[in-house]
Formats: sequence, structure tokens, C-alpha cells
Amino acid sequence: MATINYLVKGTKGYSNILLRFKNGRKFDYTASTDLKVLPNHWSKAKQKVKNINDATYKDEVNLHLFELENFIITEFNSDNSKGVYIDRDWLKTKIANHFNRPVNDDAIDQVFFLPFVERFIELAPSRIIKGKNKPVSSGTITKYTTTKNKIIEYEKKFKTKLKFTDLNLTFYDRFVNYLTQDQKINLGTVGNYIGTIKTMARDAKLQGLPVHEHINHPKFFAPKVKADSIYLRDEQINKIYNHDYKGVERLENARDLFIIGLRTGLRVSDFLRLKATNIKEGFIEIETQKTQQVVIIPMHPQVKEILKKHNGFPRRISDQKFNLHIKDVCEEAGFKQKIEGSMINPKTKRKEKGIYPMYKLVTSHICRRSFASNLYGKLPNMVIMAITGHQTEAQFLKYIKITPKENAKTLQEFWLKQNKKNKVEQLKMKKV
Repeated sequence: MATINYLVKGTKGYSNILLRFKNGRKFDYTASTDLKVLPNHWSKAKQKVKNINDATYKDEVNLHLFELENFIITEFNSDNSKGVYIDRDWLKTKIANHFNRPVNDDAIDQVFFLPFVERFIELAPSRIIKGKNKPVSSGTITKYTTTKNKIIEYEKKFKTKLKFTDLNLTFYDRFVNYLTQDQKINLGTVGNYIGTIKTMARDAKLQGLPVHEHINHPKFFAPKVKADSIYLRDEQINKIYNHDYKGVERLENARDLFIIGLRTGLRVSDFLRLKATNIKEGFIEIETQKTQQVVIIPMHPQVKEILKKHNGFPRRISDQKFNLHIKDVCEEAGFKQKIEGSMINPKTKRKEKGIYPMYKLVTSHICRRSFASNLYGKLPNMVIMAITGHQTEAQFLKYIKITPKENAKTLQEFWLKQNKKNKVEQLKMKKV
């Protein structure tokens, strides 16, 4: 049978308490607990520190020894039943795990969260995503890195080094409060950081690292904020397309790129890099940069006219210039009405809700939202999703920016058509 005994060697100064783990004739291993005791304070018979006044540390050390013994026996029963090989390294590792410390100096990423995060990011480019058979995208790695930077700032602020066992609800509350109150970060962005931390922590848990059980608690959740992004209706897009920009090349070029984005539903990182080779048999075909998904899009008549005018695609510009120029494009086209939305405050560098002229709220992301929202209800969702690249209908529906009133009007129009159809059918029946 498996037995545990504690040994103390030496006669002077504080000595290590050794743990001897024996299982009949199968094995007999000894490893240090790194707990210290004066030899004359140790009771070999009772296997604990003597109950004397000089041994002020007795209660703490004895509790550790009791808990360690139970932990080793529990782990042995679990691993032995699974066929795990039990050797001295196993014993050393279990002792280290119990005390939440690295087995050796090279294993700090098995105890402290930040070194694990750094290694997680380092290995990300070679990690294959299930279902896609492709590596993690550069955008996702950037998200990992920004989360790592927030963890570094948190540790510096609170003068701590996060361990896996620290990832509990207390950390969650403090981290969320630090980001929202100290750094004035909006709750949606905070949710992205929490979601990334949960992804990394769950990966660590799968590797058998001692992640706190709270990581899966319902209260350890990623806050989500409904985006108040705007979209352009078909008539508004047509107004931009037909507007006379009086030969201002900067505005005309940006307008044409804008129309291509609005009529293809591509991300800005994709439609700004379109070229002649992406046109195949009258369709636009491209592998998206973010998801490496191949999408095929029929060319809208307005896109065809733009390509004909430029004898190809419009002049390329950077994402930053595009976002600046399309605000001017929309302002010139008369989109100055005040609406509710969020804008980056140039002083605080944070998004702030308020009432702004519509053209100021226009960004490159409006292209995909407008494309999906304008087609919603007119085509099957799966057809639109095949072009936008949304993988689930739930993701797609969150993306749509149709207001409750617009949905009500759609239903109203349906009933009116249905009523007219019924009246026509009734008239035909009377004639018969």
C-alpha cells in the first residue's frame, strides 16, 4: 500500500523536511518539500513539529504537511488509475504544484500567468485553428499582444505577479475596475480583454496547470456592449454615388473606393487591396486577410461603372487616409444631420457617446454593416453570410443594423401586399 512519511536530516540550523512516498515494493521515492524546521523541534514519532512555545511556526508547517499528504494520495489515485507513470519526477512535480511554484527555474510559465501568455503568443503562429486548418491570423495575435500589455500594466499598478491560482473573481473585479475606472476603457473593449484572458487560461487548464476554478464561473464573463454603429441605406449610397464632387480627385477616388466597399461587403483590409487578378469571369474573388476564407462576389452595376471609369480599380490609399477621406465624402454629399453615436475623443483617445453630425461617425466598418443590413430580409441569410464570411447566423444577426421600426415597416408592407393579393383573388372568384 502507498504510504507517506516525513524525514528531517541534519542536526544544526533549519533543515528541509523531506517527503518519502513508498508503495510496497513497487517504488520508494524521496523529494524535498522545501519546508524548513529546526531538527530539535521535529517529532519523528508524530510526523510533525512539536507543540512547544519555541516552535512558533508549528501550526502553519503542520497544516501544510497534512494538506500535502492528502494532495499526494489523491493525485496518485487519480493518475495511477489512468496509467500515468509514477516516478521521482512525478513526485517532485506534484509537490511543486501543491505549493504553486515552478518545478525548476525554467518552468515559471507553469506557475505565473504572464510568462505563459508570452509563450502562448510566441507559439500562436504555428497553432492550427480547428475547422479551418489554418494558423492563427496576425489580427488575432495582435489581440493577444494588447491583452498581454494590459496584464503587464495591471501587475505594475498593483505590484503583483499573477499566478494561475490568482485568476479568480477577486482578480476579475479588480481588473475590470482598473480598466474601466483608471484607464477609462469602454466596457466592450474590456470584454475583449476578458475573453482573451479566458481563452489563454483555459488552454493552460487543458495543459494541467493550476488555473483557479473561477475562470469558468458565470460571473467571470466577458461584458458585451451593443455597438451603436450606423449604416447607409440604398438611397443614401446612391446619393453618394451620384454626387458631383467637382473634379476633386481625392474625394472622387475615395468615393469610388467607398462604393466598392459598400457594394461588396468586404473588410477595408480586403477591398483596398483588390486588383485586376481578383476579377474572374465577372465575379470578384478574394481570400480574406482576417479569416483566410475565399469569397466570391458578383459585381454590382455601380462597381462595374467605377472599374470602367478607372480602367481598373481606383488608386490605392491607406486605411487611415480612407477613413479620413470618406468623412469628407459624406459631408460634401450632405450627411450633416445630428444623430447619436460614439467617437474617439482626440484628447482622451477613448470612445465617447454623444450627438454628432452623421458624417463624423462614418468609418470603413460601415461598408460591411450597410451591405449586410440592406440585403437582410431580401435574400436568405445563408447567401449573405457566404459573402460577408460570418460563420454562424447568431454572429450575422448581431451585425445587422435594422431598427425595430424598420422591421415593423417591413411587416406592414408584407401585410399590405398580402391584403391586395387577397382582394384580387376575391375579385377573380366573383367573375367566375
